[in-house]
Amino acid sequence: MRIGRSGLVQRGIPRARAGAAGLVLLAMAVSTSCRKTETAAKPARESNGAVSQPQIVATSGGIEMVLLPAGRFAMGSDRGEADEAPRHEVSVDAFLMDRREVTQAAWAGLASQSEFLAGDPSHFKGADLPVEMVRWDMAALYCNLRSRAEGLKPCYNEDSGECDFAADGYRLPTEAEWEYACRAGSEGDFDFAPDARDLKSYAWFAGNSGKKTCPAGRKKPNAWGLFDMHGNVAEWCNDRYGDTYYRTSPAANPRGPAEGKRFVLRGGAWNSTADACRSTRRAGEDPGFADACFSRDAIGFRCVRRAPDPAASERTVHYRPDRRTGFVYSDVYLSHKTGESHPERPERLTAIVDRLKTAGLLERLQTIAPRKAEMSFVAAVHDARYVERVRQHCAAGPGWLDSRDTPVANESYDVAISAAGGVLAAVDAVMAGRIRNAFCAVRPPGHHALPDRAMGFCLLNNVAIAARYVQAKHQAPKVLIVDWDVHHGNGTQAIFYRDPTVFYFSVHQAPFYPGTGSEAQRGEGDGLGYTLNAPLPAGSGDEDYRRVFREVLEPAARRFDPDFVLVSAGFDAHEDDPLGGMRLTAGQYAEMTRIVKRIAEEHCEGRLVSVLEGGYSLRGLADSVEAHVGALLE
Repeated sequence: MRIGRSGLVQRGIPRARAGAAGLVLLAMAVSTSCRKTETAAKPARESNGAVSQPQIVATSGGIEMVLLPAGRFAMGSDRGEADEAPRHEVSVDAFLMDRREVTQAAWAGLASQSEFLAGDPSHFKGADLPVEMVRWDMAALYCNLRSRAEGLKPCYNEDSGECDFAADGYRLPTEAEWEYACRAGSEGDFDFAPDARDLKSYAWFAGNSGKKTCPAGRKKPNAWGLFDMHGNVAEWCNDRYGDTYYRTSPAANPRGPAEGKRFVLRGGAWNSTADACRSTRRAGEDPGFADACFSRDAIGFRCVRRAPDPAASERTVHYRPDRRTGFVYSDVYLSHKTGESHPERPERLTAIVDRLKTAGLLERLQTIAPRKAEMSFVAAVHDARYVERVRQHCAAGPGWLDSRDTPVANESYDVAISAAGGVLAAVDAVMAGRIRNAFCAVRPPGHHALPDRAMGFCLLNNVAIAARYVQAKHQAPKVLIVDWDVHHGNGTQAIFYRDPTVFYFSVHQAPFYPGTGSEAQRGEGDGLGYTLNAPLPAGSGDEDYRRVFREVLEPAARRFDPDFVLVSAGFDAHEDDPLGGMRLTAGQYAEMTRIVKRIAEEHCEGRLVSVLEGGYSLRGLADSVEAHVGALLE
């Protein structure tokens, strides 16, 4: 059978109607029957390859994968559907598996290179949603594209559809690999418990999905750090389906029967019952999940590849499920009153908190109480006479400080000191190992604040104060600041412009307020080369930011090798923001978060604190922070 340009079908697989490029549809699992069916699942035995801290690998293409150890486990079930039996012991070699299902953002980054895959086939659109309505042959072609993009040998023969398991490129998982990864050493119907009582915490299914796919990687991962193994979209396996295959399958690395008209789907989907999400449940004889003729938007995939040589270039970090993401917030931040018509208003924070509650993320965060920042650390960034001027001006009553875009009220000085102190509290928690990273929902924002002047809604430069605090209090000498606010952080740049110990990176709209941030501004004196600006024109979108982060930020951060990472997390580049002119989606904020998080994991044991800057569309801000925090939690 052929998955390339034209198509003869071998081994009894029917030839399907060719598309514009003459593709042959290998995956008949979604086209030949409309009989209702649900997939099934059940027990497994603890793998002797189980590890408490599996390695997470960041590939050169920017995708996180988990390096799963070789091991043995009991595959299938004697208590489930007939095609799950018999329960039998198998072994698998070590392999890498994507942490999450292939998203539409990941698909778009490669599919445009192929005339066969160009465009997004998904019914439910969203960069951070899993790509769906994907046939088996489309998934196989994507694997080959991804392999070539990273200089690996493709696994799939595009004439015959056969898989070369000796190749080092990407492919779809075998059923044995998929179930081994899903179980993560467990024995019950689900990797997290013997039954489905806690399924809502780990999966999107009919009970909580809202009848659609949901962002990948938002639910709790399994014990090996893999997301959405139960639910969201059913996932293609490399194996052809055989209802009696388990009776005769090999004990070592089984790869499915040699013949078969359909391929296997695993894992349940957004429209599946809890029973259909079990670890052992299979779909193959009847197509799809639920009503197959109408449920192809419930089918996606993730990739695997054989374990690389230990000397390979991928960099690894350890998965630490025991540490949570911190969250700094207090109602004191609502006391900074800016007036009803001002875009930087208290409702920004209430929109964030309400969304995190609704999305079920707030309960997963470790709350960190803010404190007032110690004056010695504020004075390490701001002139003491300026700080006193801020205090006196606020005490005098409502008005403006230094410019009419920076209003203050009586409480604003105390709020600003508490905003800076909240960030310092997050730094302390990260450095103490109580949390792995943190998001600080504080206001007023800070990255425009200069050493001696307020500007652009900002009174004190929260991130700059935190950088000096990291260095002085915690003896972490090199700090990376990543600023993705739509406006250039002129205050932060000015503070560290001659300093080689703080690397300041900014991607922002240009020309735009405040008029700084050109590529020519690279630092001065000892700090030359430690400022890196990536200005982008108005209208830039997800792909533009993705390119900058991968091609500009990542190599620069690798050379700098930071001891701590801070993020000036402005969300006003969102496509709905009333002040910005960019076209970012919430899903791209998740992707940028993963890249910066990976930098922290590779260089400084994951030490990262993100601090709210801009973002003035309440819905766009809430969407973006939800995506950002969801990625921090992964």
